[in-house]
Amino acid sequence: MKYEIGDKIVVLLTNEEGKVIDIMNEKMVMIEVKGVRFPAYMDQIDFPYFKMFTEKKPVPKKKIYVEDIRREKGMPK
Repeated sequence: MKYEIGDKIVVLLTNEEGKVIDIMNEKMVMIEVKGVRFPAYMDQIDFPYFKMFTEKKPVPKKKIYVEDIRREKGMPK
C-alpha cells in the first residue's frame, strides 16, 4: 500500500494538509483535514513533500524609512 495510518497527506484539489486515519480498501482511505474526517480516493491525495519543495518561500520586504530616502537637488535658477 502507498499510504499507512498516520501519514501526512495533502488534498490535491484544495492543497489542504491532513493525515490518514483509516484504510478502507485498496482504493479509498479515511482522512482528517482540519478536524473533519471524510473518505477520499488515493488518486485525490498525495504526500506533501513535493509541495513543500516546489512552493516559493515568501521574501520579506525591506522597509524603507524616510531618513533613508535621498533628497532631490534644488532646481538651478
